[in-house]
Amino acid sequence: MQELGGEKTRRNSLSIILRAFVPANGRGSSRRTVSPNLWVAYAGVYPASTLAPAYLAQLILHNEVAQEVTRYIVRRGGAGWSFTSGELRHHVLGRYGERKVVTNSASAFLTTLRSFGVLRAEQDASSHRLAAPLSVAQEAFPLLVWAWWEARGSPQIDLEAFSQDPAMVFLDGRSFQGLWRAYQPGLWVLEERLEGRRAALKHTEPAGWDAALPSLVGR
Repeated sequence: MQELGGEKTRRNSLSIILRAFVPANGRGSSRRTVSPNLWVAYAGVYPASTLAPAYLAQLILHNEVAQEVTRYIVRRGGAGWSFTSGELRHHVLGRYGERKVVTNSASAFLTTLRSFGVLRAEQDASSHRLAAPLSVAQEAFPLLVWAWWEARGSPQIDLEAFSQDPAMVFLDGRSFQGLWRAYQPGLWVLEERLEGRRAALKHTEPAGWDAALPSLVGR
């Protein structure tokens, strides 16, 4: 936050962080944070480098423009492919219309992707190249699934749909199969069905996850 210039910019950035990582109930003066906060619990045990995949997925899950930018990058090419800020701006304006808030959001998301190391700026700074995806540590995987479930709300998770979600695009999905098995049957049960593989969550209410996940911190 200290790197951001201007009180309004810092306030807006803080609001985004609070919406994504600090759940709360109520409104106005009666608004209270939800306890326990799984993001805080994990951050108290693991470094940001371990939790980075979950952080990035959570930001994408809660931002429509970030999801659209991600889809644009995926459609245009894989690792090593480059694009310009002008090309992206043309795309988002075509999708949402001439709205400054949209172009600002897209620009900020590019900065976020560079900060996470999944996007690299070229020498002219207006071109960007897709870098290698982030590796997902076993310790961070339950938090990643929690973030997806909280946003999507489905207790039956199609493993292929999970790996192809825009929130997972910048993560290395090659390890997902083993990571799903690592937490079975503690958090979910893997099922083989005609339509594909699924994970049936053992807890279908937020309170159940609140009770189960903190016990995994530090394992």
